[in-house]
Amino acid sequence: MKGLETAFYASVGMALKGKEKVEKWAKQVVKESKMEAGAGKKFVDNAVKHAEEAKKELSKKIDDTVKTAAGKMGFITKKEANLLKSEIEKLKKQLNFKAKKAVKTKK
Repeated sequence: MKGLETAFYASVGMALKGKEKVEKWAKQVVKESKMEAGAGKKFVDNAVKHAEEAKKELSKKIDDTVKTAAGKMGFITKKEANLLKSEIEKLKKQLNFKAKKAVKTKK
């Protein structure tokens, strides 16, 4: 279980690093383990691919968590704010129109 936990944290750590750092690390592993060229390239490509996928998943989970937390705190989304602004502008125009109409009928 400890090995699995270590591998998990290592993969998350790698996901947070940039592509260049993952490639550098993978190339170092290939060099130290004296892999054949084909196997080494495949290992490097897979390491980069998995790191990018993990980074995307982690980013999505963070976004979802932030949205959930913001919702629980009562914050609205930008989309909701824009809809409210649009509705307010629409109501202002209606009030303005009615006010002008009322002034004309008083004359």
